[in-house]
Amino acid sequence: MLAQQIVNGLMLGSVYTLIGIGYTLVFGVLRMLNLAHAYVFMAAPFIVLGAVEAGVPPFVALALGLVGAALLGLVLYLLVFRPIPREHALGGFVASLSFGIVLQVIAVNRWGGLSKPFPAKLALPDWSIGNVILSGMQLASLGIAAVLMLALLYVIRRTRFGRNIRAIALNPTAAALLGVGVQRAVILVFLLSSGLAGLAGLLVAMRFESITPFMGDTYAIKALAIIIIGGLGDVRGAMLAGLLLGVCEVLFAAYGSPGWSEAFIWLFLIAVFLIKPSGIFGARVESREI
Repeated sequence: MLAQQIVNGLMLGSVYTLIGIGYTLVFGVLRMLNLAHAYVFMAAPFIVLGAVEAGVPPFVALALGLVGAALLGLVLYLLVFRPIPREHALGGFVASLSFGIVLQVIAVNRWGGLSKPFPAKLALPDWSIGNVILSGMQLASLGIAAVLMLALLYVIRRTRFGRNIRAIALNPTAAALLGVGVQRAVILVFLLSSGLAGLAGLLVAMRFESITPFMGDTYAIKALAIIIIGGLGDVRGAMLAGLLLGVCEVLFAAYGSPGWSEAFIWLFLIAVFLIKPSGIFGARVESREI
Protein backbone atom coordinates (compact mmCIF):
# COMPACT_ATOMS: atom_id res chain seq x y z
CA MET A 1 0.00 0.00 0.00
CA LEU A 2 1.34 3.41 -1.00
CA ALA A 3 0.71 5.19 2.32
CA GLN A 4 2.44 2.40 4.26
CA GLN A 5 5.46 2.55 1.98
CA ILE A 6 5.69 6.32 2.38
CA VAL A 7 5.72 5.93 6.17
CA ASN A 8 8.45 3.30 5.89
CA GLY A 9 10.40 5.62 3.63
CA LEU A 10 10.12 8.51 6.09
CA MET A 11 11.48 6.24 8.81
CA LEU A 12 14.46 5.32 6.64
CA GLY A 13 14.89 8.91 5.51
CA SER A 14 14.93 10.23 9.09
CA VAL A 15 17.94 8.00 9.84
CA TYR A 16 19.70 9.21 6.68
CA THR A 17 18.93 12.77 7.71
CA LEU A 18 20.33 12.51 11.24
CA ILE A 19 23.58 11.09 9.88
CA GLY A 20 23.70 13.56 7.00
CA ILE A 21 23.23 16.54 9.33
CA GLY A 22 26.30 15.44 11.30
CA TYR A 23 28.39 15.34 8.13
CA THR A 24 27.01 18.73 7.14
CA LEU A 25 27.76 20.47 10.43
CA VAL A 26 31.41 19.41 10.43
CA PHE A 27 31.89 20.19 6.75
CA GLY A 28 30.23 23.59 7.16
CA VAL A 29 32.65 24.61 9.92
CA LEU A 30 35.93 22.94 8.92
CA ARG A 31 35.41 22.25 5.19
CA MET A 32 36.42 18.65 5.94
CA LEU A 33 34.41 15.46 5.66
CA ASN A 34 34.26 13.43 8.87
CA LEU A 35 34.33 9.83 7.65
CA ALA A 36 34.39 8.53 11.24
CA HIS A 37 30.78 9.62 11.53
CA ALA A 38 29.35 6.26 10.46
CA TYR A 39 31.52 4.44 12.96
CA VAL A 40 30.23 6.64 15.77
CA PHE A 41 26.75 5.64 14.55
CA MET A 42 27.84 2.02 15.08
CA ALA A 43 29.70 2.64 18.34
CA ALA A 44 26.75 4.04 20.32
CA PRO A 45 24.75 0.75 20.35
CA PHE A 46 27.88 -1.18 21.31
CA ILE A 47 28.53 1.21 24.19
CA VAL A 48 25.00 0.37 25.36
CA LEU A 49 25.68 -3.35 24.95
CA GLY A 50 28.91 -3.11 26.93
CA ALA A 51 27.22 -1.12 29.69
CA VAL A 52 24.38 -3.63 30.00
CA GLU A 53 26.88 -6.49 30.13
CA ALA A 54 28.58 -4.64 32.99
CA GLY A 55 25.32 -4.56 34.94
CA VAL A 56 24.03 -1.08 34.06
CA PRO A 57 20.20 -0.84 33.69
CA PRO A 58 19.19 -0.69 30.00
CA PHE A 59 17.71 2.83 30.06
CA VAL A 60 20.73 4.22 31.88
CA ALA A 61 22.88 2.41 29.30
CA LEU A 62 21.00 4.20 26.50
CA ALA A 63 21.94 7.55 28.03
CA LEU A 64 25.55 6.37 28.33
CA GLY A 65 25.50 5.35 24.66
CA LEU A 66 24.34 8.80 23.62
CA VAL A 67 26.86 10.59 25.84
CA GLY A 68 29.60 8.20 24.74
CA ALA A 69 28.90 8.96 21.07
CA ALA A 70 29.13 12.70 21.73
CA LEU A 71 32.41 12.26 23.63
CA LEU A 72 33.81 10.20 20.75
CA GLY A 73 33.21 13.29 18.63
CA LEU A 74 35.26 15.35 21.09
CA VAL A 75 38.10 12.80 21.04
CA LEU A 76 37.92 12.73 17.25
CA TYR A 77 38.29 16.50 17.05
CA LEU A 78 41.17 16.71 19.54
CA LEU A 79 43.15 13.79 18.08
CA VAL A 80 42.33 14.02 14.38
CA PHE A 81 40.92 17.32 13.17
CA ARG A 82 42.50 19.87 15.48
CA PRO A 83 46.13 19.10 14.47
CA ILE A 84 45.30 19.24 10.74
CA PRO A 85 45.35 22.64 8.98
CA ARG A 86 41.95 23.74 7.67
CA GLU A 87 43.21 23.87 4.10
CA HIS A 88 44.43 20.25 4.23
CA ALA A 89 41.00 18.69 3.63
CA LEU A 90 42.40 15.34 2.45
CA GLY A 91 44.23 14.90 5.75
CA GLY A 92 40.99 15.11 7.72
CA PHE A 93 39.30 12.79 5.24
CA VAL A 94 41.91 10.05 5.65
CA ALA A 95 42.61 10.51 9.38
CA SER A 96 38.93 10.42 10.34
CA LEU A 97 38.44 7.23 8.30
CA SER A 98 41.38 5.70 10.15
CA PHE A 99 39.87 6.67 13.50
CA GLY A 100 36.57 5.09 12.50
CA ILE A 101 38.17 1.85 11.35
CA VAL A 102 39.92 1.59 14.74
CA LEU A 103 36.49 1.84 16.42
CA GLN A 104 35.15 -0.90 14.16
CA VAL A 105 38.14 -3.17 14.85
CA ILE A 106 37.65 -2.69 18.60
CA ALA A 107 33.99 -3.72 18.28
CA VAL A 108 34.84 -6.75 16.12
CA ASN A 109 37.53 -7.97 18.51
CA ARG A 110 35.34 -7.46 21.57
CA TRP A 111 32.00 -8.79 20.28
CA GLY A 112 32.80 -10.54 16.99
CA GLY A 113 31.61 -9.74 13.50
CA LEU A 114 28.17 -11.37 13.70
CA SER A 115 24.90 -9.72 14.73
CA LYS A 116 24.20 -9.32 18.43
CA PRO A 117 20.78 -8.81 20.04
CA PHE A 118 20.37 -5.24 21.25
CA PRO A 119 19.65 -5.32 24.99
CA ALA A 120 17.67 -2.08 25.35
CA LYS A 121 14.17 -2.44 23.95
CA LEU A 122 11.08 -0.26 24.22
CA ALA A 123 7.73 -2.03 24.48
CA LEU A 124 5.58 0.51 22.68
CA PRO A 125 2.09 -0.20 21.32
CA ASP A 126 1.44 -0.28 17.59
CA TRP A 127 -0.85 2.30 16.00
CA SER A 128 -3.23 1.96 13.07
CA ILE A 129 -4.36 4.90 10.98
CA GLY A 130 -6.74 3.51 8.39
CA ASN A 131 -4.80 0.81 6.57
CA VAL A 132 -1.43 2.21 7.70
CA ILE A 133 0.23 0.34 10.56
CA LEU A 134 2.88 2.13 12.62
CA SER A 135 4.97 0.23 15.12
CA GLY A 136 5.47 2.08 18.38
CA MET A 137 9.22 2.24 17.84
CA GLN A 138 8.77 3.47 14.29
CA LEU A 139 6.46 6.25 15.44
CA ALA A 140 8.80 7.21 18.29
CA SER A 141 11.76 7.34 15.90
CA LEU A 142 9.92 9.58 13.46
CA GLY A 143 8.78 11.87 16.26
CA ILE A 144 12.25 12.17 17.79
CA ALA A 145 13.86 12.82 14.41
CA ALA A 146 11.25 15.46 13.49
CA VAL A 147 11.63 17.33 16.79
CA LEU A 148 15.41 17.28 16.55
CA MET A 149 15.42 18.54 12.96
CA LEU A 150 13.13 21.46 13.78
CA ALA A 151 15.10 22.27 16.93
CA LEU A 152 18.37 22.21 15.03
CA LEU A 153 17.04 24.54 12.34
CA TYR A 154 15.96 26.95 15.07
CA VAL A 155 19.35 26.75 16.81
CA ILE A 156 21.29 27.39 13.62
CA ARG A 157 19.11 30.23 12.37
CA ARG A 158 17.97 31.95 15.57
CA THR A 159 20.54 31.52 18.34
CA ARG A 160 23.92 33.00 19.11
CA PHE A 161 25.57 29.59 18.75
CA GLY A 162 24.05 29.24 15.29
CA ARG A 163 25.28 32.67 14.25
CA ASN A 164 28.74 31.81 15.55
CA ILE A 165 29.08 28.60 13.56
CA ARG A 166 27.75 30.31 10.42
CA ALA A 167 30.36 33.03 10.89
CA ILE A 168 33.11 30.44 11.37
CA ALA A 169 31.97 28.64 8.23
CA LEU A 170 32.32 31.83 6.20
CA ASN A 171 35.61 33.10 7.68
CA PRO A 172 37.07 31.69 10.91
CA THR A 173 39.75 34.38 11.17
CA ALA A 174 37.24 37.23 10.89
CA ALA A 175 34.91 35.45 13.32
CA ALA A 176 37.70 35.21 15.90
CA LEU A 177 38.56 38.89 15.46
CA LEU A 178 34.91 39.74 16.13
CA GLY A 179 34.97 37.88 19.43
CA VAL A 180 33.59 34.47 18.44
CA GLY A 181 35.04 31.63 20.52
CA VAL A 182 36.04 29.54 17.51
CA GLN A 183 37.56 26.65 19.45
CA ARG A 184 34.58 26.33 21.77
CA ALA A 185 32.08 26.51 18.92
CA VAL A 186 33.90 23.84 16.90
CA ILE A 187 34.01 21.52 19.93
CA LEU A 188 30.26 21.98 20.40
CA VAL A 189 29.70 21.18 16.72
CA PHE A 190 31.59 17.90 17.09
CA LEU A 191 29.70 17.01 20.27
CA LEU A 192 26.40 17.77 18.56
CA SER A 193 27.13 16.01 15.27
CA SER A 194 28.47 12.87 16.95
CA GLY A 195 25.55 12.87 19.37
CA LEU A 196 23.16 12.91 16.39
CA ALA A 197 25.04 10.00 14.79
CA GLY A 198 24.85 8.07 18.06
CA LEU A 199 21.13 8.77 18.36
CA ALA A 200 20.54 7.52 14.82
CA GLY A 201 22.46 4.34 15.66
CA LEU A 202 20.39 3.78 18.80
CA LEU A 203 17.11 4.33 16.93
CA VAL A 204 18.11 1.79 14.28
CA ALA A 205 19.25 -0.68 16.95
CA MET A 206 15.98 -0.40 18.87
CA ARG A 207 13.96 -0.62 15.66
CA PHE A 208 15.60 -3.84 14.41
CA GLU A 209 16.69 -5.18 17.84
CA SER A 210 20.09 -6.32 16.58
CA ILE A 211 23.47 -4.70 15.98
CA THR A 212 26.67 -5.49 14.10
CA PRO A 213 30.05 -3.71 13.84
CA PHE A 214 29.31 -3.14 10.14
CA MET A 215 25.86 -1.60 10.61
CA GLY A 216 26.97 1.92 9.78
CA ASP A 217 28.61 1.22 6.44
CA THR A 218 25.54 1.37 4.18
CA TYR A 219 23.98 4.33 5.97
CA ALA A 220 27.24 6.27 5.88
CA ILE A 221 27.82 5.94 2.16
CA LYS A 222 24.26 7.00 1.40
CA ALA A 223 24.47 9.92 3.83
CA LEU A 224 27.50 11.19 1.90
CA ALA A 225 25.42 11.16 -1.26
CA ILE A 226 22.62 12.95 0.58
CA ILE A 227 24.75 15.91 1.69
CA ILE A 228 25.96 16.35 -1.88
CA ILE A 229 22.42 16.18 -3.25
CA GLY A 230 21.16 18.63 -0.61
CA GLY A 231 24.08 21.00 -1.03
CA LEU A 232 27.41 20.73 0.79
CA GLY A 233 27.27 22.45 4.16
CA ASP A 234 23.52 23.16 4.08
CA VAL A 235 21.48 21.61 6.92
CA ARG A 236 18.18 22.25 5.15
CA GLY A 237 19.43 20.38 2.11
CA ALA A 238 20.55 17.40 4.21
CA MET A 239 17.12 17.23 5.85
CA LEU A 240 15.15 17.49 2.62
CA ALA A 241 17.40 15.15 0.63
CA GLY A 242 17.46 12.54 3.41
CA LEU A 243 13.69 12.36 3.74
CA LEU A 244 13.10 12.53 -0.02
CA LEU A 245 15.57 9.78 -0.83
CA GLY A 246 14.36 7.54 1.98
CA VAL A 247 10.83 7.69 0.59
CA CYS A 248 11.96 7.28 -3.02
CA GLU A 249 14.21 4.33 -2.18
CA VAL A 250 11.40 2.47 -0.39
CA LEU A 251 8.90 3.21 -3.17
CA PHE A 252 11.42 2.06 -5.79
CA ALA A 253 11.98 -1.19 -3.86
CA ALA A 254 8.23 -1.77 -3.50
CA TYR A 255 7.07 -0.88 -7.02
CA GLY A 256 10.18 -0.91 -9.18
CA SER A 257 12.43 -3.65 -10.48
CA PRO A 258 13.58 -6.00 -7.71
CA GLY A 259 17.23 -5.63 -6.76
CA TRP A 260 17.64 -2.11 -8.18
CA SER A 261 16.57 -0.03 -5.17
CA GLU A 262 20.15 0.22 -3.87
CA ALA A 263 21.18 1.84 -7.14
CA PHE A 264 18.44 4.46 -6.99
CA ILE A 265 20.24 6.94 -4.74
CA TRP A 266 23.32 6.87 -6.97
CA LEU A 267 21.27 7.39 -10.11
CA PHE A 268 19.61 10.32 -8.36
CA LEU A 269 23.04 11.69 -7.41
CA ILE A 270 24.23 11.51 -11.02
CA ALA A 271 21.07 13.31 -12.13
CA VAL A 272 21.68 16.09 -9.60
CA PHE A 273 25.27 16.49 -10.82
CA LEU A 274 24.00 16.83 -14.39
CA ILE A 275 21.16 19.25 -13.61
CA LYS A 276 22.35 21.20 -10.55
CA PRO A 277 25.90 20.26 -9.52
CA SER A 278 25.84 22.44 -6.39
CA GLY A 279 22.88 20.56 -4.90
CA ILE A 280 19.26 21.39 -4.09
CA PHE A 281 20.15 24.45 -1.99
CA GLY A 282 23.12 25.01 -4.19
CA ALA A 283 25.23 28.02 -3.65
CA ARG A 284 28.90 27.70 -4.44
CA VAL A 285 30.76 25.56 -1.90
CA GLU A 286 33.31 28.21 -1.01
CA SER A 287 30.60 30.60 0.17
CA ARG A 288 28.15 28.03 1.55
CA GLU A 289 26.25 28.72 4.77
CA ILE A 290 25.25 25.94 7.11
